[in-house]
Amino acid sequence: MELTLSIALACVFLQVALTFWSIITMGQARLKEIARKQTSVGEVALSPRNFSSEQARAMQNNAHNQFETPILLYAGVALAAALDASNAGVALGAVIYVASRLLHRAIHVGTNRVSQRFRAFVLGLAGLAVLWLALGVGIVIG
Repeated sequence: MELTLSIALACVFLQVALTFWSIITMGQARLKEIARKQTSVGEVALSPRNFSSEQARAMQNNAHNQFETPILLYAGVALAAALDASNAGVALGAVIYVASRLLHRAIHVGTNRVSQRFRAFVLGLAGLAVLWLALGVGIVIG
């Protein structure tokens, strides 16, 4: 396996780990809130948006966020592997994207400064753009 594809696949596994981490920490925050009787199970049975603590909602929003743009990472790396079109740009784009997702999560569940979070999000989109442009070049040049 080429080094560039190995790097891109490592980024996929890191993003999957980030998703699991987000789901687990969201569950912990939810359970803690219920255990403290800040929110009852009945209040959230039909809508998890009813969790009262800001922390539980931030964790929840971040976990949901891990199912939005990461699909573009997964699809791009899968195509690069399937079409033998991996190159340095694909690997670089994947690294930029996953680094931005880690930063985005830290901001999202930490200070939650929207301007900082937005910059991290845009950096991730730039990483995805690099990945997909490099993938296109890899397919054409093949």
